Amino acid sequence: MLIDLFVRGLIMMIFISGSVVISYYTTRLIAFLVPFARISEIFLWSGTVFISAALLMGIAYYYVYHGFGVQTDIIRRKPSAGNKVVLTFDDGPSEAYTPDILKVLAEKGVRATFFMVGNHVEKYPEIAKQIVEEGHEVGNHTYGHITVPNSPPPQLAAQIMRTNLVILQVTGTYPQYLRPPRGLYDMRMRRIAKLLGQELVLWSLSSQDWHSRATRTSITRRVVERASGGDIILFHDSGSLLSSEGANRKPTVEALGPIIDGLRAKGLEVSTMQEFMGYPAEQARRLSG
Repeated sequence: MLIDLFVRGLIMMIFISGSVVISYYTTRLIAFLVPFARISEIFLWSGTVFISAALLMGIAYYYVYHGFGVQTDIIRRKPSAGNKVVLTFDDGPSEAYTPDILKVLAEKGVRATFFMVGNHVEKYPEIAKQIVEEGHEVGNHTYGHITVPNSPPPQLAAQIMRTNLVILQVTGTYPQYLRPPRGLYDMRMRRIAKLLGQELVLWSLSSQDWHSRATRTSITRRVVERASGGDIILFHDSGSLLSSEGANRKPTVEALGPIIDGLRAKGLEVSTMQEFMGYPAEQARRLSG
């Protein structure tokens, strides 16, 4: 475990120090090329910090949405799905918002995939059961909404396996899909997913409903304008930026109906993950408790 922590810490330091070095010399080059005379050291270092932060954010964005190297085991979108798209909801179930989301989905005749946090399933078992009873698919989103790369191997394995067991016990369904919180995964999680027979699923389009300034209009516009066939669309029915619960998901609830109507108006079909992936019906992993 100590070796694993050392290696991950070393990789993190390489990324951070590399971005700082690149940013520092980029800032000095800008200072050299810009015509106005002397630029203070404050500008040089503030510029370094700004560029370094932007660079790290860019790397993180690319890592979540595209990954590095060949990653055939990670599903972000599926161009071969034709006009199909999938709606996914993270961080639930939630007593405050999941029932309202289920009501909208039922009214629109749409099924979605819910990536559930294990301790929320324990806290709201009836809502978790309702999700499955109404024909929606479920996925594992770890037990405590952990940050995967920072978690020791035993904790990571326990988080995933405990959530699988909780979901199976409460809903009678084994979660076929696994999604890391915040989209932050590593090779260990990829290996665990393979060992447990689960698909590692991220997303290709975020509704950005987690943003504090998100509104019904902004969420609807973003999703409907950007969605295309093969997209896996990310929403949240619970969670917040700093904790596992507490955020306002009312804009998500309000936007969901108009989004479904807007997607259909574009000729897109909202499907289950199973249909989206082209799995035969017998491959659905629904087990009796």
